[in-house]
Amino acid sequence: MAAKVDIDLVWAALRSTRAEPPAGIKGGRRKTYVAALEQAQQMFTAAASVGVATRPLLLFYGLSQGGRAIAAATKHVHNNDYPLVGHGIKVNTSTLVGPIAKVQVYGDNTTAGSFTRLSKILNSPTWDGTAPVSLGELWNTLPEGSVFPLERSVGAAPLPVSVDEYSVLHQAQTASPVQLIVTGISADIMPPLQHTGPMPLLEAFLGQYPKLAGHTAIYAKGVYPDGQGGTLHLAYPSSHSGYHERTAEALAHSTLYRLHDRYVFPAVGANTDSLHPVMAWWAVLFALSMLARYQPEAWADHITVDSSTVAVPIEQLLTAALTAVPELLLQTIMEVSQ
Repeated sequence: MAAKVDIDLVWAALRSTRAEPPAGIKGGRRKTYVAALEQAQQMFTAAASVGVATRPLLLFYGLSQGGRAIAAATKHVHNNDYPLVGHGIKVNTSTLVGPIAKVQVYGDNTTAGSFTRLSKILNSPTWDGTAPVSLGELWNTLPEGSVFPLERSVGAAPLPVSVDEYSVLHQAQTASPVQLIVTGISADIMPPLQHTGPMPLLEAFLGQYPKLAGHTAIYAKGVYPDGQGGTLHLAYPSSHSGYHERTAEALAHSTLYRLHDRYVFPAVGANTDSLHPVMAWWAVLFALSMLARYQPEAWADHITVDSSTVAVPIEQLLTAALTAVPELLLQTIMEVSQ
């Protein structure tokens, strides 16, 4: 889980980009970037001061405005293609009444819709109403959501990863394989130590994580008692001998999250690629905002701590969003403007 962050410094970093917006954007595009970031900050500030009953509305629209800033800052996007129009995402309204984990979310297939267009900008998959994804599965793709899931039995959770420094540094002269350390794996699917034969159960599990594809060997390191879960080292071929190049090769099989953590994320629904973290938050916060806005009685039931088993998970996620989403906005703007 991410370390404690000073959210005021995150917003200060975002504000500091407004005097000289990234990628040299000008004119109306620059104005969109500046105004969208200001609105995003005001909405997140307001969200921090209200209760769970209305917080998802402010968080979603704050993220929506942050998405407009991301699109405007993206270097490879033409001046005619950065505006985001409409939501571009929907929920199956019939699923808004019932178990919250069963709410169905999908893209609306509009080319200019915010969810669709920003997903394209960020190389994130979309899906339509023929194969909707449940809120429970989307929730579990967030590191913060998987701590307090709505439903444990659906989808897969992100796995923390790091680079095996020994494989990068001490074997660099021979350009031998680099190794990625993957943790948090359930003990139920971990092979015995020193196992060298086929591992079909483990391979099937790893197949849920697109970025882990291409490993040439698996080394089981055991299950640790401190809650870290099972640990594997996955070996990947390397064509380099330099430290920085080999480190980059290993890290290419993971995703930077909130500026300082590394994870591998599972694919959702029928997709063959994982969601960009911004788009995962987008889908989750949109669904929650739709519940709060259009089904206030059902939403009130969900967030009643004395009677709802999902009340605390909702509280925890909406609190985490106050910091996680601004960090992701800053990180993503830095990435797309290079």
